Amino acid sequence: MPRKIVDLSYPLAPSTPPFPGDPPVEIDVQMSIPADIPPGAPGYMNTSTVRASLHTGTHMDSFFHFYRGRPTIDQIPLAQCIGPALLLDLSHKQAKEEITEHDLAPHRHDISRTPKVVLNTGWARNWGKAHYFTEYPPLTGNAARFLVDCGIELLGIDTPSVDYPPNDAHFVLLGRDVLIVENLTNLDQIGQPHFEFTALPLKITGRDGSPVRAIAITEDT
Repeated sequence: MPRKIVDLSYPLAPSTPPFPGDPPVEIDVQMSIPADIPPGAPGYMNTSTVRASLHTGTHMDSFFHFYRGRPTIDQIPLAQCIGPALLLDLSHKQAKEEITEHDLAPHRHDISRTPKVVLNTGWARNWGKAHYFTEYPPLTGNAARFLVDCGIELLGIDTPSVDYPPNDAHFVLLGRDVLIVENLTNLDQIGQPHFEFTALPLKITGRDGSPVRAIAITEDT
């Protein structure tokens, strides 16, 4: 059966809004010169550099993000980044309205059978707006504990963070080896509750997170 691939990632560019307090994305052209590659064929040799917070745009948090001595982004098991996922529609949530255990409890059976859960709050519609980073619906600590008790290994969400300070959900999830992928987009295009999810981080040695290219693979119906 034909498959459909949905890109769940934002572009990483100087126009990408960083999390408040983080530096903007900088991409500098190091070289762009004519080159005969292959010989006799006109072409250019292009090289560039990039500078950005590891938590800009669509990205993954490693366990080290909130815990010293825990695995860094280059040490996480890649099997945790690929596999079956469950999409939950929470798009009825309003600005700053908490995502609670009661929102997730009706889906306990499916969550317990699926190692990865992606929450569609609909907040991606606010990407690029000033309140995107300040009014998103957060996950409560109890909701995070519910997901951990269900045995998930990865949580994805279409908000810039799973919570606000003091970051209860971060501490619960990362403390129990649950990876977090934030700033997902295009979740409405998945079109079905069960799909294959992939979000692979760069192998950045010893650090707390990484940009990812997140995708959903579904059966094209």
